[in-house]
Amino acid sequence: MLFVGILRWVGSIAGLGALTLGLLFWIANINLISIHMLLGITVALSLLLLGLVALSKKGMRLLGAVGVIYALFVPVFGLTQDRILVTSAHWVIQAAHLLVGIGALALVGIMSTRYERHKQVVDENHTFGGVAARGR
Repeated sequence: MLFVGILRWVGSIAGLGALTLGLLFWIANINLISIHMLLGITVALSLLLLGLVALSKKGMRLLGAVGVIYALFVPVFGLTQDRILVTSAHWVIQAAHLLVGIGALALVGIMSTRYERHKQVVDENHTFGGVAARGR
């Protein structure tokens, strides 16, 4: 559970930094793209590791698979978004990039919270000899 907590904090802090730097680039033309990309890759790696942990737990496999797929999609979209729809409507791709990043942050939070709840229920079942699972 400590590993998942660390991944949550790393992913959240890196995501907040990437979001801040991305907005600064978009709004104020402050060019810190390399740091933004490093933080974005950190978020994607956190999400990937959380997804792999979730895949190993029964009852979380679907969410884990979604996390792994999303973690692979995030850097691909981030690295190619400057070549998609290169017209005056490129702001649509930039907005989609922002939403994909926010989605990754949300998924990090959701997966880590569900893992902690799942772990807590499993621990309670072992502590009480399975009584909680039978509803007594």
